[in-house]
Amino acid sequence: MREKPLEDGSYLSYINPSGKLRKKGCQPLLVRVIEYRIEHPENAAEQLTYRLITSLLDIEKFPAEMLAKEYHQRWEVENTLDELKVHLLGRKTHVRSQKPREVVQEIYGWLLAHWSVRVLIFQAATNAGVPPLRLSFTGTLRVIRRAIPKFQDLQTEELPFFSIG
Repeated sequence: MREKPLEDGSYLSYINPSGKLRKKGCQPLLVRVIEYRIEHPENAAEQLTYRLITSLLDIEKFPAEMLAKEYHQRWEVENTLDELKVHLLGRKTHVRSQKPREVVQEIYGWLLAHWSVRVLIFQAATNAGVPPLRLSFTGTLRVIRRAIPKFQDLQTEELPFFSIG
């Protein structure tokens, strides 16, 4: 519920505690709600509406437009870290190297692998005439992992042209 509209287009509201927390004496929490729109990746005419709920109430220090942009960027970074840590490395994969120089080398290797998958996604999307955001990182990784044994079995001179699509 909109309690108080603010000058930057955001508004103040309250988040009520659950029944258990209310019984323990917890009070409603004052928050600021910022509504913003982002173009749909597949259809520029369509816009998606997002609501960012924050405890940053000072509109001078934290303008709504800045928070919306920064929050969206933060999730781009979070998604990239998820792709790298969870999907590419695997949940229980740790850096195996013991020496600092080798640790750096191993991390560079993982970053290059991630970049390679992203380049492949971009190339496949461009060839298919679709936006790259429509292609799944995990789906592309599955395609690559299925293809690796086939390439390991081939002699170097027998390597076929490789394309996805």
